[in-house]
Amino acid sequence: MNEPVDPFASLTDEEVRVLPPDYALKKIIGNDVDLKEIFSPENIEKAQSVINEHKESFIEWVMKDIEQLEESYAKAAANPADSKDEIRKLARAAFIIKSQAGTFGFQLATQVAKSLDDFCNKHFHPGADHMMVVRKHIDTLVVIFQKNITGDGGAVGKELSGNLFKLVDKFKDK
Repeated sequence: MNEPVDPFASLTDEEVRVLPPDYALKKIIGNDVDLKEIFSPENIEKAQSVINEHKESFIEWVMKDIEQLEESYAKAAANPADSKDEIRKLARAAFIIKSQAGTFGFQLATQVAKSLDDFCNKHFHPGADHMMVVRKHIDTLVVIFQKNITGDGGAVGKELSGNLFKLVDKFKDK
């Protein structure tokens, strides 16, 4: 069996750099601006409005990420014994979805994408069972975005995620 995929395995000590803090934003807004002014209810409402205006664009973006999931899945399923790079790509696409979905109101998608990212990075071993778990994550994400299931998805979301997470628990240590 192959070891779980480590997304940082290719990094060497020479490649890690610690960067000093960037105060560019502070320079733009000024030193005399209070955080309470920046995060006022009015400003938060304006920001949410802008986010809501871009929700349709997000759906287009996320469908491209799902296409990447599908492509990497197909390649990994075709050759499970040599699937390490494709599983890494799956994890990367899942991480991107996880990082953005909640911003646009898709908290259930965030949970599912996080589960897929974790499964690929910590528990994946080539084989039919683990490929099935990956497939079910992708299918669940497709349903969430095609049906526009926002928030936690209510009863449907609980059923989708509950069944998926039981499947993960069943196969994560096998």
